[in-house]
Amino acid sequence: MPKYYFHVCDGTQDIDELGHELPDDLAARREAVRYCCGLLRDDPDLLLADENLRINVTADDGRLRFAILLATIDADWRPGTPVEMQRLADTQR
Repeated sequence: MPKYYFHVCDGTQDIDELGHELPDDLAARREAVRYCCGLLRDDPDLLLADENLRINVTADDGRLRFAILLATIDADWRPGTPVEMQRLADTQR
């Protein structure tokens, strides 16, 4: 069974050196979601302190298989900001 490593990046890096044996990428994705939810359940301030949380999931060879990303959005965000306007323009093409 392949081994997957779940590295937490939240302003610092918590490197998983043990890993978990899981049947495939889909099982690893599910485990990453469970892990992320567990981290936030245990410490909701984890996301608020740095405004983002990333879990990088790598395989035995060290290559990134995928990442889980969570971010908070500033309350001052408004529709129609330049980034939002560009996104809307791109979808209308």
